[in-house]
Amino acid sequence: MRHPATIRMFASAGALALITALAGQASAQEAQQVEEIVVTAQKREQNLQDVPVAVSAFGSQQLEAQSVNSLTDLSAKAPNVVLAPVGAYPYASAFFIRGLGFADVESTFEPSVGVEMNGVYLARNSGALQDFFDIESVEILRGPQGTLYGRNTIGGVVSVRTKKPVVGAGFNGAVQVTVGDHGRQEGRLAVEVPLGDVFAARASVLYKSYDGYNRNVTLNKREGDNEVLSGRFTLVAKPSDTFDASLVVDFDQEDGSGGSFRNASLPGNVFYQLSPTTGAPGVPPFTADQINQAKNVYNVFSGTPSFAEIDTWGVALTANWHLDYGTLTSITGYREFDDLVQSDYDGSAVNMFAALRDQTHKQFSQELRLAGEFGDKIDYVMGLYFMDQEYAITNTQSGLLFGGASLKQIASQENQAWASFGQLDWHVDDKMTITAGGRVSYEKKTFKNQPLGSPVSKTFEDEWGNFSPKVGVNYEFTPRVMGYVTWSRGFRSGGFNGRASRPETAGPYDSETVDSLEAGVKSELFDRRLRLNGAVFTSNYSDMQVSSQRFIGGKYESVVLNAGEARISGAEAEALWIVGGGWRLNANVAYLDAEFVSNFTDLDGNGVAEDNSDLPMAYAPKWSGSVGVNYVRDTPLGEFGFNANAVYTDDMYTSGGALNRVSNVQVRPSNTLVDATISLTGTQGWKVSLWGKNLMDEEVINNTFNIGPLGNLRIYQAPRTWGLEVGYKF
Repeated sequence: MRHPATIRMFASAGALALITALAGQASAQEAQQVEEIVVTAQKREQNLQDVPVAVSAFGSQQLEAQSVNSLTDLSAKAPNVVLAPVGAYPYASAFFIRGLGFADVESTFEPSVGVEMNGVYLARNSGALQDFFDIESVEILRGPQGTLYGRNTIGGVVSVRTKKPVVGAGFNGAVQVTVGDHGRQEGRLAVEVPLGDVFAARASVLYKSYDGYNRNVTLNKREGDNEVLSGRFTLVAKPSDTFDASLVVDFDQEDGSGGSFRNASLPGNVFYQLSPTTGAPGVPPFTADQINQAKNVYNVFSGTPSFAEIDTWGVALTANWHLDYGTLTSITGYREFDDLVQSDYDGSAVNMFAALRDQTHKQFSQELRLAGEFGDKIDYVMGLYFMDQEYAITNTQSGLLFGGASLKQIASQENQAWASFGQLDWHVDDKMTITAGGRVSYEKKTFKNQPLGSPVSKTFEDEWGNFSPKVGVNYEFTPRVMGYVTWSRGFRSGGFNGRASRPETAGPYDSETVDSLEAGVKSELFDRRLRLNGAVFTSNYSDMQVSSQRFIGGKYESVVLNAGEARISGAEAEALWIVGGGWRLNANVAYLDAEFVSNFTDLDGNGVAEDNSDLPMAYAPKWSGSVGVNYVRDTPLGEFGFNANAVYTDDMYTSGGALNRVSNVQVRPSNTLVDATISLTGTQGWKVSLWGKNLMDEEVINNTFNIGPLGNLRIYQAPRTWGLEVGYKF
């Protein structure tokens, strides 16, 4: 798809911006050294360069300069990180860090990469992808996290912090309006109000309307549309120097058409002849017009209307008591998530296979954490964690595949998790620090399943426990160069198969563990004009959990199996260079080598485990990276800003399974996505920005997934898009 008008618009804007910039001078506020970035990766405020952990941090100014609208805009901008939507469910996250993640929305499956919002872990990846507004920071931690976090994660953590009011600050706020192509209309408003000497409040709201970039040829309508209303209220209290608390209440309501599927079936699949998108002649034969329209990858041919209605809200209460021996922190979280989603799983005008998911999910979590020091030699963190979650779902499948009938599968689960964790950092001298920590985890799950079309339900119950240690050492070679070596173990509990079509395939499947060894260097060089960080790692997985989609006995199921052993090794580097004259460059590069060592699994459901060690791992691109440039300059009209990023991702499989042995249909080919933002900020608080994403208009596959012998379905990411923002801060 090509958009000459968009190209002309950006060319004109760029020329005008260049003339304006040349009339100015380097910004008076230009930094001559890399700024200190404060992170809370170790549950206390630290300089990014002092943290012996692979972590990438993005502050509010950086997010704004790059026009980051959601977490997926940060994909590959941190090394070995893939942040994508599930595809079939655009509101759900398919996050992979160092080759480890999960791309399914079933609530019985545990995410490999955790997402936390204001310190509260989101137990499900459904609802993790929300539009950004009023965000303070994003931190991405790579590798197992357990000795410092309430909820353990085996692959890494994406931590999002929203903006909070400051007690004693004055009345302030911001408003922003966005218009763009594909019917984009957005409005954002944030207001902060002082409430005496003890309290302060901040309220934010977002409204978005979007027509989508897909066209349904069969139904003659746009698809991918989305209407969003989100809000957040934050109250901060600071009655004394020894106590502070914050309460965050948020909600998000979304109504749209959900994922737009293209039939990508292969010859021999049941659905191969149903859609012109497969290249099949069709039975009856497709018309010349249908074949021509199928060449546009953003055209779909589904005959069953798809929709997605999302409703989620949550509360997070954080309290800190600053005591003589440390800081005691309590984080209490509660969230509810409801979704109603209808999808067409044949991707054709023939109503062969459709599904309607009606799901509710609730979670409560409580974390108590004590962090402090013993003299000048010991820093410590210790804590307790509890989480209780439950969900219920009715999955109705219908179509000619079921003889025109509608069959229901009803499932529910209750899950309790307890943990204690802790970490000690011993400062041997002013250069060397030795770290030791551990985590004890226990989980219990009770799963009830009434398989598709069955009148009988069955209840399953199991429990899992684990001890995960961590040891490490870091050494400060110079005041600006630090090296570290860390060994840690990660754990992900076992569970049950929420879409099992038979009692015998419900599970349970076993928990998985990983032993990860990492060595890294963090440095600031050339009078702190260059920040250069790097790491190498190797991770060995036992009982690795892999997913498989199967169609057995006329019923579709998605199951998790334990694959045995896998090894993932790699290297990564990040750099930030203050060039001068208003220019700065940032870049990262990542290498990943992921393979199964032992994988004896029954992927097709015939009851026989086979050697599948030769299969590739999904979402594990061998090479990835990004290059970015940022430029600021004072002009007579205000501060001119320019930001551009090019993100490269190598070929990668977007789903697993035996199909990858004989076909590349599930491969996302290598691609380079280019984004850019041009802005002008006035001294009176106003700002105008023009941004564009995927400026080279690449046709990028989001993911392709298999539904056994029925066929394959594919979802594409957005083509070139643009937006014009006008904002004012007061």
